[in-house]
Amino acid sequence: MKYLIVIIFSLFISSYNSQTYFQQYQKLADSLESVYGIPSSVMMGVAYIESGGGRSYLARYSNNHFGIKGHNPKYRTSYRYFESDTASYTSFCELISRQKFYEKLKGNENPNHWVTYISRSGYAGSSTRWGPAVISIISRNKLM
Repeated sequence: MKYLIVIIFSLFISSYNSQTYFQQYQKLADSLESVYGIPSSVMMGVAYIESGGGRSYLARYSNNHFGIKGHNPKYRTSYRYFESDTASYTSFCELISRQKFYEKLKGNENPNHWVTYISRSGYAGSSTRWGPAVISIISRNKLM
């Protein structure tokens, strides 16, 4: 019984944290969707996976929600530092907009298509697990 309570509590906390994360970044992702044509659900799904729901060290101290590599003047790491969460989300959109598949998918609302192409582009180290994890987050949290 004790373990069941712990499991239920863990699921509640996990669900609460994900909803809090999505509520916090929904407006930002929606505004960027209107500019770049990348679904906000995809942005938030990728960000959630890459940043552990905003709890990763990288997200908290470098405002890097997407695991984007680059210069970091504050910390000794190969992952880029951003001045704000907005800059991180915008940088992700700019990165995706430079990919070969972007013009083909721009404005497409199907997150499965986006995640498949992003995964194939080499964005994630383990694309066989990464893609399904992102789709699961999008589906489970009804981001579509």
